Amino acid sequence: MSHNQNDSLDSMASLSSLTSISSRASVETYKSLKDEIANVQQSQTDLQELVRNAEKIINEKLAHATQRTYTYKKDDKMVSVNLDKVMSAMLEYAEECGGEDAKRHVASAIVACSRKEDVVETLAALGLTWLTHFLFIFKTSRSHETQPNQKPHELATPTLETTASHVREGVGHRIPSFPDDVMMRDGYKCILTGFPDKAHPSPKENIPKVYLKACHILRRAIGKFDNDHKSDSFMSAITTFDILANYTRLSKETFEDLQNHLDDPSNGMMLESNAHEAYDRFSWCLKSTEMDNVYTVKIFENTGILRLPQDNLVTFTDQSNDFTPSSSSLKRNRAILLPNPRYLAIHAAIAGILHMSAAGKFFDELLDKYKDDEGKVPPVRSWTDLEKLMEEGVLRDSVQSLELVGVH
Repeated sequence: MSHNQNDSLDSMASLSSLTSISSRASVETYKSLKDEIANVQQSQTDLQELVRNAEKIINEKLAHATQRTYTYKKDDKMVSVNLDKVMSAMLEYAEECGGEDAKRHVASAIVACSRKEDVVETLAALGLTWLTHFLFIFKTSRSHETQPNQKPHELATPTLETTASHVREGVGHRIPSFPDDVMMRDGYKCILTGFPDKAHPSPKENIPKVYLKACHILRRAIGKFDNDHKSDSFMSAITTFDILANYTRLSKETFEDLQNHLDDPSNGMMLESNAHEAYDRFSWCLKSTEMDNVYTVKIFENTGILRLPQDNLVTFTDQSNDFTPSSSSLKRNRAILLPNPRYLAIHAAIAGILHMSAAGKFFDELLDKYKDDEGKVPPVRSWTDLEKLMEEGVLRDSVQSLELVGVH
């Protein structure tokens, strides 16, 4: 066999070992941990001790093992991420995202791994599942809003089985009034920069007008999966929403409300286009303060932020009635909901995890390898979709290599 043929086949073998097989196997390991996680979670061990044990397990068992690093190689270029960093970040931000219950769940999952015969492999599998079936969904959703919308749903005490029963329902239809409602509520201004929209009825002359966009705090694409209940993508969604329910600890009612009303003003805010792009990329977030509806701006990557608010604080108020004449019969008789603090906290936690673990950089570099001639990444809704894209690319390269060998 020729050198080119060997390279091509080696590439395909490498793909299998680094993506499809390892990620799918990790999900099976994750499923096998469920009972052990529940046992640890329901034990009498207090939260602080459980967290200390989890941190010790990560640092002593995984941090110095070769399995800590997950690597993808394409065309002699490699991108990698350390799974111990992913696990530490998930533990660090769990309470911000879902309270003490979420932190206890994450710590319990890590401790549960230590009770298995192959501790290191089990830890790596858990970290990989969190990376590929949770964090990746948030990262890839930022640029694929136009995909078909089928979506998974929620649970109060989540299990893989009860999650599966909810994954069959689709994301609610878009609400046409969403951008107008959010625009009026936020006073025709960017909540970050304060710049007025070009359509502002009475802007101040010394402040430049810009183009504003209604930004979803949690993206619609997070809930979009293949409607074929037997597909790999759909089965992947079951795992994703199991992790999502455990990590956010959203109540059944809140979760259902989010999935059915992703275009509700409580899931939106007005942003200047650069700030919008940066928010979608998790370059910045809003952190809660002791005051209701007042948030501090946390910047992870200072790109696309043209101006910061006074004292670095963003305050949300309903300004919709300021733009309806007092004599008008159209005066609004109900308030427009302010951004939901839980949604903002979830976004902030994911942003923190992506940057603390460097998983965000890993995903960016990985997706960049699949850009087309126009610089766009093909739409992928889940890690399984990305794996298929990888496999198609390797197969195509292999066929082309074999054809060239045949010609000569």
